Amino acid sequence: MILRVFIHGDGPEMREAKDIVERLKETSDIEAEILDAEDREGKEVAEVYDIYTTPSFLLTTDEGVILNSWIGRLPAEFELKAAASV
Repeated sequence: MILRVFIHGDGPEMREAKDIVERLKETSDIEAEILDAEDREGKEVAEVYDIYTTPSFLLTTDEGVILNSWIGRLPAEFELKAAASV
């Protein structure tokens, strides 16, 4: 499973999204990546998943199939951990 987090800019919600990812990396086995929707790679991945609002969190299989999503909002850490443990 991979947690893909899409951010844009450096506002408070974007910083909190980054903090959530860092805490999850420290306290769980969730593989996570932060993708900046402003740079080329992040924009390409965002287009594949039709992500146009940030912050957005996608929990996917290793093959890229979406298992759960939080579009345009910050999920609680317990929500992410619960979704990843299924």
